[in-house]
Parts: sequence; structure tokens; C-alpha cells
Amino acid sequence: MHMRIMVVCVVIFLAAFQPVMAQASDWSEKLQQASSYVEEQFARNQVVGGALGIVHKDQLIHSDGFGVVDREQLAVPNKDTVYFAASITKVFTATVILQLHEAGKLDIDQPVQAYIPWFKLKDEASSAQLTIRHLLAHSAGGMGSMQTDGLVFAHKDAKDSLETYVRQFARIALTEEPGQTGNYCNGCYDILGYTIEAVTGQSYYEYMQKQLFEPLGMMDTVYGKDLVTLSEERIAKEYSWFFTGKLHLKRSYEEFGAAQDPDGGAYSTIEDLGKFISYQLGYASHSAIGQLHDVKEYRVGYVANETGDAEYTTSGFKLKEIEQTKVYYKTGDGIGSSSVILFVPEHEIGVALLLGEMHPEIQLGIAEGVARIMMGLTPEDVAAQMTFGKLLGIVAMVLIGASLLLLLWFIRSLRVGTIYKKSYWSISLSLLCWGALCMLLWWLLLAVRPSAMGWFGYPYDLSIGLMVMTAIFSLWLCHSVAALFVLKSKRKTNHRTIM
Repeated sequence: MHMRIMVVCVVIFLAAFQPVMAQASDWSEKLQQASSYVEEQFARNQVVGGALGIVHKDQLIHSDGFGVVDREQLAVPNKDTVYFAASITKVFTATVILQLHEAGKLDIDQPVQAYIPWFKLKDEASSAQLTIRHLLAHSAGGMGSMQTDGLVFAHKDAKDSLETYVRQFARIALTEEPGQTGNYCNGCYDILGYTIEAVTGQSYYEYMQKQLFEPLGMMDTVYGKDLVTLSEERIAKEYSWFFTGKLHLKRSYEEFGAAQDPDGGAYSTIEDLGKFISYQLGYASHSAIGQLHDVKEYRVGYVANETGDAEYTTSGFKLKEIEQTKVYYKTGDGIGSSSVILFVPEHEIGVALLLGEMHPEIQLGIAEGVARIMMGLTPEDVAAQMTFGKLLGIVAMVLIGASLLLLLWFIRSLRVGTIYKKSYWSISLSLLCWGALCMLLWWLLLAVRPSAMGWFGYPYDLSIGLMVMTAIFSLWLCHSVAALFVLKSKRKTNHRTIM
């Protein structure tokens, strides 16, 4: 009798736990497939190294490392390796802004000037219309990163002083009504960073630490100035494209300065990003931080992004769909890093991916591939070996090569005296052509500031190419001017001889 009861109990136990065991087996297969998939994509795209994390509900259920942290040390990355999170910082900043909104300390539909009275753009009317929500959703009247990033060069203190940098926005004119279209804007989040300081009376760093990082247990998430608190061996090298190779030139925080920290200055780990994703999925039981009450409203698509394949939201995340399932994500890129976090509320899963090189064409595609695997779908291969950074390096090499040919032509012209045998009008035309080209190049170097990196706002290799070509063109311009004076002098001498 007792034996029968025991058999029945065992059968009931196995029947009850069979679905759990089956699910565990299913998870195990998917996680193994996800790691193999990422490893294949890294090899396909020749990525130096990186780390992967997969979250389910409130747990980081899987992490893996690929490649190396440092080409010299050859250590393999793991969940505690520190990478530059870059623009993932924006969703940190957005989360704190929304906390302040729900606490009644600010209203995201109020103008920026309500919290920073001196804030202004080139047009006073536009300044009064720009709201916190517009900044959060990258819908600031056409103002984008191309207009804001280069402002760090506008003042000697703008690179490391957040207030000084935000004051430089007075140089920017909006091109449309705020809230109409999306235009990705780094500087908009730096305004939000200063808003946090203005509203709380605390530094951006102090408030982020106390209200977000500490409550979530994100103890290894720091800004560049605090990297010294972490062991150097844990921090991944950042490999930048330099011409057609990858070199560790410097860390992103050294390149960009502190003023842009609210939009992209954080360093983090897979472990910490997993905790943040868990919070976004609605699990904060492990922390002292409360959930945002109106999170669904913040995640509604506000305006379409530039390519039309996703929407900007007030939460700082972009919204898109995978097989009619909503996916929220945020990517980031530094001088030598790429990153992405992604989560799927319907499936209660999330993905974090950190790369130790600038490769902005692949991180989202790979993260989506992992999400597809976890959702039971087929992932797609991601291939983009011709990256934007490498392309700029090739352009730089072409500029230098063309400049060297022009230099050889110049030397030959001097030796043979070809230009002095030309007519007055021919030399004048050459002068106009060289002058126009020089003006264009000097304008690109001195007036256009497309980013906050490198020299003159251009990557170092492209800066070198532009400077070399500008020097050679200027040489030809001076030579043409000299030839014109020589020709005029000859004409005067010939005229006097005839007289």
C-alpha cells in the first residue's frame, strides 16, 4: 500500500515538473545557439572582442565573452568586463528625468526655459517652444547631433563644462516646429543632464549615482572621470579605425570630454546592464528603486526616426517590431566601441551586447538575431566589414595619395617653369580654381564641426587627409598668385623695352 502511494506521488511530481524541465532544456538549447550565433557574427565581421548578456525577467540567465579585451594581453571578456556604453547613457538620463517628472519636480511638457531660465537658441520664439519631451524624443525642431556635437569647439571650456556647453546652443537655429520629425540629437540629452542639475541642485553624476545606479546595484557603471576607481585589467581597450586598421588611440571619455557625459559618457558591464534591462522589464524587487507608473505612455512612438524603420519614444528607447512583436532598444558608439541593449516586454527577455571597437553597422543586427533565437525565430546573418570608420580611412588615404601626386606635379612645374609659360587668362583661371578649392577645404577645417572627435571634429585619419590636401592646394594657390605677379612684371618690362 505504501509503495503504491509512493509511486503515485513520484508520478504526480514528475508530471508537475515536466513542463519546467522541458522549458529549462529549451532555454539551454537557445542560449547555446545564441552564443554560437554571436561568435559566428563576430568572426564574420572580424570584431576584436566583446561580451553578451541575456536577461529573463529579473535574472541575467546567460553571459559570454568573445575575442579579446586587449590585443596585447589576450584576456577573454566576461560579464564583469567594463566597456564604454556610449549612447546607452541616454536611457539612463531619460529614466531619471521621468522619475523627476513623476515626482512632480518637473513636467516633461513644459519648456526647457522653465527649469533653465537662461537657456536660448538663436531664435527666441523657438527657445520658448522647446520642451523636455521634445529633447527626450529627439524631436527638437530639426536640431541634431551634426549641429550640437561640434559646439564643444565653440568655447575653450565647452568640452568639460556642461553649463558652458549648453550655453553654446544659442548659436543653433531650429529649422521646423519642435515635435514634427525625428532627428537624432546627442546635445539634447546634455541639456537634459543640466536640467537634472538645475532641478535637484546636485551634480548630474551625484544624482545619477544615488537615484539610479546604487538602487539598481549597478556598482560598476561609472563615468570616465571615475574609471580610476576600477582595476585597469577589467577595462576593455577601445579600438578605433585609423586608415584601414584598428588601433587603441585613446579612451572615449578622453576624446569627448565631460560636457557630453549625459548623452554618452557612461562605462558599464554586462552584469550592470542586465540589472537595468530587468528594471525596464518591470522587475525591481532586488532594488530600492520604484517602477515608473506611466511607462506604457513613455514607450509610445512619438516621431519616426530618420530612416523610418523605428520610432523615437519619450523613454529614450527606439521602438520597432520583430514579427509584429514590439522591441525597445538603444545603441551606442564611441571612438572605439559599439553597444546595444534591447528588450521584448511580451517575452520578458532582454539582450545586452558590448563591443570593443567602433562598428556601428552590426551591434543592433546581432542583438536582434539573439532576440529572435530567444523568441523561437530564425536569426539573420549580419555582415558589414566595410564600416563607416574604415570607409573614412580609405577616403583619407585617397586624399593623401592625390595630394602627393599634386605635390609631384608642383615640383615638376617649378623645375620646368610650366606655369610661367601660360597666358595671363590661363593663370587667372588656375588661380580661381585653386582659390575656390582652398576656400572649401579651409571652410571644412575651420567652420564645419560635424562631431566632437578628432581634430576639427573629424576622425584623426580624415583630419590628416584634409590637412595634407589643404596644404598642397594652398601651395598651388600661392604658386598661381606668384606666377600672376611674375607675368605682370614681365609685361611691364616688355612694355618699357618697346618704349
